[in-house]
Amino acid sequence: MAQSNNDIFCVIDNNKSSYNYHFTISIPAKVTESFFQLATQTHQQLSHTTGFSKGTIPLTYVQKHFKTPIINHLKEVGLKFFGINSLLQNIRKQKIVLVGPPKLKDIEFDGQGNTLYHFAGSYPKELYMQSWKYLPFKPIPRKKYRDIDKQVKNFLEEEESFQSKFQNNATIHVGDWVYFHAWIVNPKGKGKRIFNQHYSQAWIKVGDEEPDLSVQKLFVGKQIGDHFITDNACFQNYFCEVSNNNYVYEIAIQDIVPNSFFNLDLFKQFFKIKTHKDLHNKLIEVFSFHHDISQRRLTAFEALELIMKKNHIILPDDAINRQKKEIINEMQFKPDFMVYKMNENFDTNVTELAKKQLVDEVIAEFIGYQDNLAVSHQDIKALLHLTQRPRIKDFVYFPFIKSQHNGQETPVDNETLYQFCLKEKAVNHIIHHLTKK
Repeated sequence: MAQSNNDIFCVIDNNKSSYNYHFTISIPAKVTESFFQLATQTHQQLSHTTGFSKGTIPLTYVQKHFKTPIINHLKEVGLKFFGINSLLQNIRKQKIVLVGPPKLKDIEFDGQGNTLYHFAGSYPKELYMQSWKYLPFKPIPRKKYRDIDKQVKNFLEEEESFQSKFQNNATIHVGDWVYFHAWIVNPKGKGKRIFNQHYSQAWIKVGDEEPDLSVQKLFVGKQIGDHFITDNACFQNYFCEVSNNNYVYEIAIQDIVPNSFFNLDLFKQFFKIKTHKDLHNKLIEVFSFHHDISQRRLTAFEALELIMKKNHIILPDDAINRQKKEIINEMQFKPDFMVYKMNENFDTNVTELAKKQLVDEVIAEFIGYQDNLAVSHQDIKALLHLTQRPRIKDFVYFPFIKSQHNGQETPVDNETLYQFCLKEKAVNHIIHHLTKK
């Protein structure tokens, strides 16, 4: 199965014996040739070679003797500009339900100089979903404490006050999420954009830690529509994680999700709330707790659990084992890890947790595709707003995408956020249908 997106192709193969999809993203040589030229010029300026002073090495010599690092740069940069975006777009277009995220397996060049990105993703061994919207479900009741209503009222009044003050200051602040487009540019070619005008779309949180100071200087005080040129290490590391590089990027600010206030309009749109009473009741879900777990989280957990029990979903063992490793890697940093590990049921408990996490995602993706749920730019903004307040974070059911590397905030690809948002909207969709009277 082959899908085309302008110049970029995606070939999808289904390996039924191993329950795997194989995806190949092909980037034509005509799209990447300008990057080869730029990379060659960059290596010419930076390289030290016996017999030549810095910056005077002939381009033909650079192309021959520095071919490997130039190719490695293209592989990494192209992955962020084309590979991941095209992969996720094609998965959604074909409504393919995967067990866990797809993994990059290889990057190579074919005989025509096209760049090929090979990915693999597991799919369920069995997935039979019957009608779920009318399953008998008893939602978790809220706690009948007046203090909870007062907390919600105070929260709304406080955030409305913050928002009214913010209207006169639409610049970027520390703590905001920023949506931007990025191009690699040739600094010696009057800022000419590389990759035939293709650009990367991503979000970045302007962090408040010391490692984030350089990013703060780039963004704080700027507005939607501003452009700037930078070689900041944050972007260098994002587009080229392994190889050292010295490229220049044009950044165009497209949108801002402020941290200064909680946008109630986006919140109401995301949850389809029409009245103030409904808004109050929705917020109660994260202020009412049962055994230290919010009403919202318990409702989502049990709704997905009910669908799992009433349907037939079997996952491949390889996917479960990968998820177990992820869970254990996270647990290793907790103080009580060795205590948990010594429990005779440790492996069984981790296995069951891995299955639950994966099945929840499978259910959300399947229903999202089956019911044709759409994700808009406003939905992504609303989702990011939910991460801006500690209590409100409980409206996000799945573990949020990791946005830090070595303590510094780094860009998050827009397509990855789109896929995450689809699953969150599916959870809202499920709760809505199971709890409506």
